[in-house]
Amino acid sequence: MFALFASAAIAAGSPCEVCCGDDGPIRVTVTVVLASTEDKTIDPKLKDLAAEVQKRDKKYTGFKHIETTAKSIAVGDSAKFDLVEKQELKVKVEKSKDENGRVGLTVKPPDLGEITYTCACEKFFPIVTPYKTKNGETLIIAVMAKPCTQKK
Repeated sequence: MFALFASAAIAAGSPCEVCCGDDGPIRVTVTVVLASTEDKTIDPKLKDLAAEVQKRDKKYTGFKHIETTAKSIAVGDSAKFDLVEKQELKVKVEKSKDENGRVGLTVKPPDLGEITYTCACEKFFPIVTPYKTKNGETLIIAVMAKPCTQKK
C-alpha cells in the first residue's frame, strides 16, 4: 500500500520566522529519493524521511538521495520537475501564503492522481509513489514551498 507522509522534514533548518507579505513567486524545492527493500544503506540526509516512511512501511530499508531541484513559480502557474527514468512531477502554486504562512500547492506525481494541500514553511511533504524503477526501487518525492525569509 502506498501512502503520503506529510509529517517528515528531511532538511535541517529552523522554521520560518517572518513570511513575505507579497504575492511574488514561490520557491518550490523537489527532492528525489529512491527507496529499496534490498539495500540497507540510508543517506544521512534522509534519516528523518526514512524513519517516517519506515513507521508506516518497514519493508523499505535503503534510501538514496538522487537530486534536489528548485524553481520559482508564480501563483497560478505550474512547472514540471524531472525525476528518474523520464518520469516527471507537475507542481502548481494554487495560492500564496495564508495567515499561517502556508502555501497552497497541487502536485501530480507519477502513477498517482493530483494531490492538493497546503504546506508549512520549510517543511518537506514526502510522497511515496507506486512507481518502481528498472532496478525495483520505489520513487519517493519530497516537495517544499518556501514563501518566506529568515529574520536578519
